[in-house]
Parts: sequence; structure tokens; C-alpha cells
Amino acid sequence: MSQSLLADPPLLSVEQVEVFYEQSILALRGVKLQVGKGQMVALLGANGAGKSTTLKAISSLVRAERGEVVKGRIVYQGQVITDADPASLVLAGLAQVLEGRHCFTHLSVEQNLLIGGFVGRPSRKVLHQRLERIYGYFPRLRLLRKRLTGYASGGEQQMVAIGRALMSEPRLLLLDEPSMGLAPQVVEEIFEILARLNREEGLSLLVAEQNINIALDYAQYAFVLENGRVVDEGSAVELAAREDIQNYYLGAVG
Repeated sequence: MSQSLLADPPLLSVEQVEVFYEQSILALRGVKLQVGKGQMVALLGANGAGKSTTLKAISSLVRAERGEVVKGRIVYQGQVITDADPASLVLAGLAQVLEGRHCFTHLSVEQNLLIGGFVGRPSRKVLHQRLERIYGYFPRLRLLRKRLTGYASGGEQQMVAIGRALMSEPRLLLLDEPSMGLAPQVVEEIFEILARLNREEGLSLLVAEQNINIALDYAQYAFVLENGRVVDEGSAVELAAREDIQNYYLGAVG
């Protein structure tokens, strides 16, 4: 997506990024992508294509897995964040929901949500307001607020993980495989909520997904990764109409 296609400078710009793990394994090869303000962008590709690494490079979490951005740069809100501290990025409005949810199963649903809101040390009143906002989008979580998260279903835990990230009031939310292991009806429910957040609050989203159909149903634009490279991009409508995207890039059976 070229700069000229965006009315404003992009909220996020990944510019020719290369990532190595343990100084020997090349995981990303010159990845280039953009997310505009208020845009929902899908990052598509098969398992192992580099989607998770791309998101973790953006959020600076790749270093926690002995990875390093060795070339290129990442720009967020006009600032270079390639080597930024992950906590400072959350304060700047960039949050990530990791693959696998990573909830604290021994804590209640509400305690999990509150953990996401402590960044910046808001007042108790502000925390309560943020909680009410999350419960407004995820009414099921209000009903489960006192339940231990470990007893919640996979879909409910995914909602908790997303709600926890939203408690920091991000401008850009990165989601890694939010549909993984969930029933189609639950996936649809979660993507409907993400679409509402995008539409009603202008939240920008970069969603890494193997489920091409659900991703292209809700995103406005998409990039396709293969073997650590961006091999295609286009509007969601355009890509959804192309059989080769499913058959070749994502390994679908024709």
C-alpha cells in the first residue's frame, strides 16, 4: 500500500524489515507494510510464513525470543520504534494480543482485565470507566467477571485477552491468530466486536490470520506473507475475489 493511497501519513509503517533469530535464522526478509489511521488490515499467510514474527517485531517482543531486527525500520505515529521498549509502546498506544491468549487462569476475568489497565497508573475512577467500556463491547465478560479465567471457554478467554489489551486504550491493536481453535460462531462474534471498535472508535487493527475468509470479510486491506516476505497486497475485496490467493499462498485445496 503506497503512501499515496493514504490521505494521512500511516499510523504504522514497516519498512524493509529483516529479522534474525539467534543470529542465524532469517525469519523476515524485507517486509514492508502500512496501517492507516482507523484502518483494519489483515496479515495473511500459512503457518510459519512470518506473521507472528512481524507482529512481535512491531511490538518489540521479538527480542524476548532471541530475535533481532537487523535491517529496516518500524515507524509508529511518525516515530522510529525499531528498538523501543515494549512497555513504552503500550504507553504510546500500541498493544498486542498474543497467539494463544495467555490469560492468568488463576485470576478472575475482571482481575485479568484490570491488569491491562494499570499501564500509566490511572485512577480507580478511570479504571472503572475502562472496565465498563469493555463490558459494553463484551457483555459476556460482565456475566463472568467473578469467574476464574481458567474455567472460561476458549472463546471467552480470547475475549478476555482482547479486553485486557483494550484496557490500555490503544490506538493500534495487533492481534495474532484470534480465530485459532475457536468455533466459527465465536470467531464471527469476536470479529464483529473488532469491527465495531474499528468503526465506532476509530481503532486501528493489524490482524494476523490463517483464516483468510473471516479476515477478508472484515478487513479493508490485506498483505500476504510467504516464507518471511510480503508477496502480495491489495484491498480485501480484490484479494477475496482471487482464487490464487487461497490456492497458492495459503495452501488451500482447490
